[in-house]
Amino acid sequence: MKPYRATLRLLHDYDRTLVDVIQFLDSHKHSNQPIRETVDKLLNHSDDLKKAVELELQSNETGVRTTEC
Repeated sequence: MKPYRATLRLLHDYDRTLVDVIQFLDSHKHSNQPIRETVDKLLNHSDDLKKAVELELQSNETGVRTTEC
């Protein structure tokens, strides 16, 4: 098993769960609720953070340090 495979799987599962939460809120007419906005920001507007996590995991796997974001 590749190092960090479980971590990446967990992150993928979290993303999938957030998608489900957004769909649930929208289908139950809660699109204007603050929690909907919070989930949307985490799911759709944290690409830089997600990339930094991937680089950090790769860095730890290879032993090569990357620059910080």
